[in-house]
Amino acid sequence: MFARWTNSAPASSSWPAVRLVSLFDKFAALRALQTTLGGDGRVPSVATPMDEVHSATEATIHGRRVVLAGTNNYLGLTFDAECRAAAVAAIEALGTGTTGSRMASGNYAGHRGLERALADAFGWPAGIVFSTGYQANLGTLSALAGPDDFLMIDADSHASIHDACRLSAATTIRFRHNDPENLDRRLARLGEGARRALVVVEGLYSTLGDRAPLREIVEIKNRHGAWLVVDEAHSFGLFGARGLG
Repeated sequence: MFARWTNSAPASSSWPAVRLVSLFDKFAALRALQTTLGGDGRVPSVATPMDEVHSATEATIHGRRVVLAGTNNYLGLTFDAECRAAAVAAIEALGTGTTGSRMASGNYAGHRGLERALADAFGWPAGIVFSTGYQANLGTLSALAGPDDFLMIDADSHASIHDACRLSAATTIRFRHNDPENLDRRLARLGEGARRALVVVEGLYSTLGDRAPLREIVEIKNRHGAWLVVDEAHSFGLFGARGLG
């Protein structure tokens, strides 16, 4: 049921005038902004569709061939011949989707094989693959940290990290971007609580293009007994002796 604004109470009422607001009234400012940007109230150019994709780095938008400077397809794997052949073979063998979650009917041998290969590459006993990097941060951080723990995150962390902090119900503490000394001071304030702190940084910050000073951060977290998660979404395949971030 929707309530609307009213400027006066009924004549028979002795109560002062009240204003009732609809659930959706809070979006009025957003609608006005969309109208201003789009001219007709439609979603503005932030949702511009690609009319045709030519390669990992080029597409046609509104009739113009452009370079996709904002793509995350750094390695060009979406157009790699081997990857495309594997995708076609998977569709032929398994259909267009799993039709269920991993916990139900959607856990295929290929998933387990990929997770095993990634775990072996990193030298870990196991691994888990998520559909997106956003989901990986939500699932990982909310599982590792709870109400009695601390998430110590870089101030310029990706939105998925901030959302994961809210989902986890852990106490979130921000330190200045790429500032190991500031991180050191904030961990020191926790005292023994630092052993329940999870430091979260990004190997390569997609919005800024700079890298985390991991050597210094690792030394600091070890000294305080804290833990570390490195989001390698934008550095995997690009950095490291074996391209592992």
